[in-house]
Amino acid sequence: MIDEDIAEHTLDRAAAQDVPVLMEVKLESSRKSALSIKSGLVHSVSSFTDEGMYVRVVMDEGIGFASANRISKQTGADLARRATRLAKSGKRRERVKLSSEKAATAKWSVAQRQKLADVSNDDRLRYLKSLDSEMMSARVKVQGRYFETVDSETHGYFASSDGARVRSMVPRLMMSCLNTVSSKGETEQSIREWGATGGWEKTVEWAAGAALAEEVRVLKELIDKGKPVKSGEYDLICGPEVAGIAAHESCGHPMEADRILGREMSQAGKSFVSPKMLGDRIGSKQATVIDDPTVPGSYGYYEYDDEGVKARPRFLYKKGIINEFLHNRETAGKLRLKSNASSRSSVYGKEPIVRMANTFVAPGDLGEDEMVRSVKNGVLMKSFTEWNIDDKRYNQKYTSREAYFIRDGELAGPARGCVLEITTPRFWGSMDGVSRKVELTAAECGKGDPMQGIAVHTGGPMLRLRGVHLK
Repeated sequence: MIDEDIAEHTLDRAAAQDVPVLMEVKLESSRKSALSIKSGLVHSVSSFTDEGMYVRVVMDEGIGFASANRISKQTGADLARRATRLAKSGKRRERVKLSSEKAATAKWSVAQRQKLADVSNDDRLRYLKSLDSEMMSARVKVQGRYFETVDSETHGYFASSDGARVRSMVPRLMMSCLNTVSSKGETEQSIREWGATGGWEKTVEWAAGAALAEEVRVLKELIDKGKPVKSGEYDLICGPEVAGIAAHESCGHPMEADRILGREMSQAGKSFVSPKMLGDRIGSKQATVIDDPTVPGSYGYYEYDDEGVKARPRFLYKKGIINEFLHNRETAGKLRLKSNASSRSSVYGKEPIVRMANTFVAPGDLGEDEMVRSVKNGVLMKSFTEWNIDDKRYNQKYTSREAYFIRDGELAGPARGCVLEITTPRFWGSMDGVSRKVELTAAECGKGDPMQGIAVHTGGPMLRLRGVHLK
């Protein structure tokens, strides 16, 4: 268990010395297990525990961050001195301004019906082998089969000099797989991930085995029967997976306020968005993108961020309008706004920065069959195998994994390697229809220097884009 008195002692000792604008202390203790199989055989097994703490100090001159992989009163005092020294050495052109937020006192956790700590390596192995077996029952030639499950339980205690006290416990698990299907001397590859917060019972809810069996059958059909798309203008229906990567990359990232204000420029790029663009139109009235940490059971779930601010849904694009940036207290203060609880760190050893959680396109009112019937000449891109986007999150490219031609309102055979190259305003501006059903996909989002991979969900309903160029 975490000794919360250590955080209080750290704050007390610091207060008796130099008084910063703000001091934050985070204590963290975690247990993590991972197991993987390759071609049906055990590939790796690991399990470890870890604990540590960080101190973050905000001064007029700058912000200092220091961490250590141990928790003690002496460690806290040492980190406070180091963080204060770093903050004082800052050379900001303007003093740091933080948004004023209510100091939260809270305790939150995610329930588990089957606790991850009680799951043995034999249980994990049986689960992965069952997925491998169910997938192979499709009688498709699958090479390089790789499955991995990773699960963790993390206890945290956050305390700040302005009175916030937040206790948390988050159980999180993910299953990922990489499979290559061969037919007629050609190959197609699939990477799939399922993730959640909760207990081992989530693995049953995913029904991943049946999904993988269907996936390898589809990949074989793409090789055997898929036809290339002739370059030209088409109506495009994007499946939830494609909607999700577009929401994450061309809405979530460019709406991160630290990127907008230039802090991420040398690390992960800039944004085509500027502070003056709040209220500007970016897409059609069908384009609403939400980032919501509070989706129950989601991979990116949290109730309070790493500055003690209560989480809520953030409407980034709202009916085609740039509505809200993702903020921590520093970026919100600079723009004279309130934080919307977007400050997250992947582990105690890395500074909290502005991050997404669960980013998805809001549902519409159309049925999926109805959307297909509405297209005379087009393509349904259900999933992607490749994507890239420039460092301003403006020009982007998506290459299909599973895709189908649409002719006169009916699916007309598989399309192979369909490519969409488009700008962000063109993507969201071309939308004129959205289906009702939202599906989410787990992912790890990378950002920062040093790099932080953090749990997120992406997704959405089906999207209909009119008159876009495909090849």
